[in-house]
Amino acid sequence: MNNNDLVSVIMSTYNEELKWIEESINSILNQSYSNIELIIILDNPQNVKLKHLLRDYAKSDNRICLIVNNENIGLVKSLNIALKHCKGKYIARMDADDISSIGRLNSQKEYLENNNLDFVYSGVTFMNEEGLNLFETNKYKIEPNRVKKLLKITNISYHPTWFLKKEIYETLNGYREIFYCEDYDFSLRCISKGFRIGKMDQNVLRYRVRKNSISRSYSLEQYLNSRGILKLYKQRKLEDIMLINKMMDKSKNEASKKENEKYINADRKFNGAITLLKNQLILKGIIEVIKVLFTNRYIGYKLIDLLKYKIKSYI
Repeated sequence: MNNNDLVSVIMSTYNEELKWIEESINSILNQSYSNIELIIILDNPQNVKLKHLLRDYAKSDNRICLIVNNENIGLVKSLNIALKHCKGKYIARMDADDISSIGRLNSQKEYLENNNLDFVYSGVTFMNEEGLNLFETNKYKIEPNRVKKLLKITNISYHPTWFLKKEIYETLNGYREIFYCEDYDFSLRCISKGFRIGKMDQNVLRYRVRKNSISRSYSLEQYLNSRGILKLYKQRKLEDIMLINKMMDKSKNEASKKENEKYINADRKFNGAITLLKNQLILKGIIEVIKVLFTNRYIGYKLIDLLKYKIKSYI
């Protein structure tokens, strides 16, 4: 492994608690792989306390590049601004409320290079808002061919764990404004260009679960958009911006506030039923799955996708 390779870490921040941001930034600055730069985009210039904190960090460590947006422009545009400032051979993603393990960048760089990959991600340890660990995802590695198969069913990676070659972002011209699933869109475009994606066999990030996250507020629209871009990918029409905009308009119209709440409630019950099945409470789990299938039509699609995922995982 070449320790002279610069790794650029990109982060966008908006309204995270100062304590969370400090933990997140420190987890990057204290990496065992020290040849890094941290590009931070402040997408909330009105947040004075946050602005002062980030400026203090930038003054104390010359590896930090702080960019303050003139106004709130959203995650996608902010990340694309960060990408324009990256000088590294590799680029890693980081969210402002998560915590990377001290050896994250070193492990990911080594895994990517040793396995002839272009792009690597990992599982995570979920934690609550107080920083207490909830549970950990599996640590199984997934080879590129299987990643490609699974991506054709659903989004399988955690965006804040990404570590990839800069050339991928350059080839794909960064992220696209696909609301609430820009990462899935990016992954599908990535495999369509022949880049090799793999999941490593260790978890390198603690992922904070927030009660009022954007993904929760727009769960149904996110789900519909993910299905929409997957359909366009399979039709080889993922580059058709007109079709993408039409798809997103349809998702937005379908995902009213009332329908979103119904979907969230049904999805919560569905996940509870799956937990029962995992805990060997088969009959009770099956009954709960059947009950929830009659409450929301989208849950039927999710069940089919879950079954496809399980089958593909073992083929």
